[in-house]
Amino acid sequence: MERYDRHVCKEQGNGVRVEYSRCSFHEDFTWQLVVTREATEEDIKENHYLEEVGDDIWSTVIEINNCPFCGKKLRDREDKELRFVHFDSTGWSIE
Repeated sequence: MERYDRHVCKEQGNGVRVEYSRCSFHEDFTWQLVVTREATEEDIKENHYLEEVGDDIWSTVIEINNCPFCGKKLRDREDKELRFVHFDSTGWSIE
């Protein structure tokens, strides 16, 4: 499977998604937990780098083998060396 996909379960909260997509760590597609914090009106007032409500303030992407909410196995072969990355968009450039 080399195309974007999503796993949705009723235990997931807002700002969280489980997706199968090209990852930030290498060129392969992989299952990932993506946690995102979106800007509110208050955030826009406090930080002039943010432009619109709903813009990502930060996001963390973590490779996963199973859904952390319902436990469903997502990978055929379990990966022991899972990677993660954090993107901070609160400044002039993304860190």
